[in-house]
Amino acid sequence: MQERLKMRPGLPAYDWWVTPPPVLTSLYIFNVTNSHQFLSGEDDMLQLQEIGPVVYLELLIHKNVTFHPNGTLTYVGHRELAFQPNLTKVDINASLVVPNLSVLGIASYLHDASFFTKIGLSVLLRRLRSEPFSHVTVYDYLWNYKDPLLQVARNLAPFLVPVNNIGVLQTMYREKDDEVTVHIGPGSDRRFFTMDRYHGRPRFGYWPDERCDTVEGATEGVLYQQDIRRNDSLRYFRKALCRVAPITYAGDVLRDGVDAYRFELPDNFFDRFEDPSTDCFAGDPSAPLVSGLSDCSPCFFNFPLAASAPHFMNGDPVLIDSVRGMNPQRDKHGSYIVVEPITGIPMESCARIQSNLVVRKLSGISKKLERFSNISIPMFWAEYHQKDLPWYIYYFLYFVVNILPDLQSWISFIMVTSGIGMLIAGLTSAMCAPEKRKNNSYKFLDLTTSSSCSSSSSS
Repeated sequence: MQERLKMRPGLPAYDWWVTPPPVLTSLYIFNVTNSHQFLSGEDDMLQLQEIGPVVYLELLIHKNVTFHPNGTLTYVGHRELAFQPNLTKVDINASLVVPNLSVLGIASYLHDASFFTKIGLSVLLRRLRSEPFSHVTVYDYLWNYKDPLLQVARNLAPFLVPVNNIGVLQTMYREKDDEVTVHIGPGSDRRFFTMDRYHGRPRFGYWPDERCDTVEGATEGVLYQQDIRRNDSLRYFRKALCRVAPITYAGDVLRDGVDAYRFELPDNFFDRFEDPSTDCFAGDPSAPLVSGLSDCSPCFFNFPLAASAPHFMNGDPVLIDSVRGMNPQRDKHGSYIVVEPITGIPMESCARIQSNLVVRKLSGISKKLERFSNISIPMFWAEYHQKDLPWYIYYFLYFVVNILPDLQSWISFIMVTSGIGMLIAGLTSAMCAPEKRKNNSYKFLDLTTSSSCSSSSSS
């Protein structure tokens, strides 16, 4: 298989990997429709309305490719987004009402701060007239979300607030380049294209526990290991998730004449661990997140953010019961891949992730803010969908999987048959040669003598 899927410039697999198919990236934003009623106490829960999708193509290029003698390959993955107006179902200049990420985020971050720190934040909020809700356009929410509080906080504590723009896509794609080293060498079929290093280190650098932070076996999802088995757990990494996701076998499928496996994200992926001491993704140990949420603050400047399945699917009921507008559906909100098991090439992949603002118990800052205590507020959810393979990769895959094995069998049969024929001819020739040498031992060279074995015997 290493010969079939060799990663060398000029070969189909390599050229496809350098510029893989674009990923359709669709974003669904949650708009608050009862902000006044919630703040006044008339409504007990936020009413959310899903807006979208806003659609982009994620373009990935692998550059600065370096081959190493130890059977690894290092590259830099560069991601860009290209807006798709024809696929977008919402006006990007439309106005939204959303939770003020800077106000609620900083307040939640300081939920256990000293009395004087909270008083200082309260005075600052009144002076800046910062409110718990923001009125922003779709575009600004995604790319240009700025707030006076954020700028002041950055001036006061740049080590805590390193940016003044927290547009959700601006934040997610702020660092567009990632250096990755993967296994490609002979004998590494079961580790083929799994990570060996991330930015030159064997760990991601997000979590203190090595078990949660190791890069070993992870993949960015463009290629998976070869010789995939049904009992395997594939390890998928996406920075928006801030952790590696194990994807498990769900069934056999036939895709365009090619046998493939379907792997899905387990229902319990966002659950709390049985042993809390090993649960890296529970957030604050004194007030761990409920099942259905995974802390991702280390990837986003320690901002109180958590990932979940869209609409809190498979999460603790308290999550859905704390806001209105959630409607989880497996076919719309589940994550999966369809992968050809021999080569590890994904024929389709779909990752769906929701980002949530985690608001801790707030007190001593503002009565308005206390209304948000202990609520995980859905901000948006994103779908990353690679739908199809390029035609030339599909035909390459079909040839490698369906035709080449039979072709190899026929070639082997022909070679074995030819070898046996040559062996028989050689033995026949060897048996005739001694008789010829015996009869001609003491004779002068007779140019008229037949070269056949029977003619030699009669002369």
